Amino acid sequence: MKFSESLKSGAGEILKAQYDHPFVKGLGDGTLQLEKFRFYMIQDTLYIVEYARAMAWTAPLLPDVNDIIAMLEAARESFKIESMLKEQYFGPFGISIDDALKIPMAPTCKAYVDHLIRYTHGGTCAEALAAILPCGWVYVEIGAHFTEGRIIPDTHRYKSWLMTYAVPEFRDMVNWWFSLLDNITTGMTPAQLEHIKDIFITSCRYEWMFWDMAWRGENWKP
Repeated sequence: MKFSESLKSGAGEILKAQYDHPFVKGLGDGTLQLEKFRFYMIQDTLYIVEYARAMAWTAPLLPDVNDIIAMLEAARESFKIESMLKEQYFGPFGISIDDALKIPMAPTCKAYVDHLIRYTHGGTCAEALAAILPCGWVYVEIGAHFTEGRIIPDTHRYKSWLMTYAVPEFRDMVNWWFSLLDNITTGMTPAQLEHIKDIFITSCRYEWMFWDMAWRGENWKP
């Protein structure tokens, strides 16, 4: 079994828990309350800026120059697509991306970002890839889970959100990242592989916590 397959298998229950979370289920069937989605989109705007940086920091750690260029391009394109998606929803909310960027990060958002920074700005290539991979993987799996074999009506409140992560290009990018990680981890000891797996699993858990943060409208206390 490839290392990437063992990662997916090890995180299978965490992924299933995300499908079953009321926030994600509400996204899937279109019943999620707008105020919860608004909270999520604002926090995700704050997150995606740092995620793009994390991708850019990962790029120079890659051993092949072509992969470096491709990772930087992926960071640019991902940020561009995310910005367009958020602008689409922010209009009716009466806010802009600039407005969203002035709002403080919620505790879970900040903790997740700190986790990414730790392993992409100061870690090894394998650590960095393991940290950033779950975000892309979870989103393409959620996109597929709620769209494959279904016709999403135009009246579905979150159709644009769902379809953004259901496109083949996102799946291709995630598969490429997994293949990079498989190559980089070849020859690692069991202890080293377990360390990389721990980073991956932690990011997967933060993905679940991000949905839960938005569902609860998490804030700093006191």
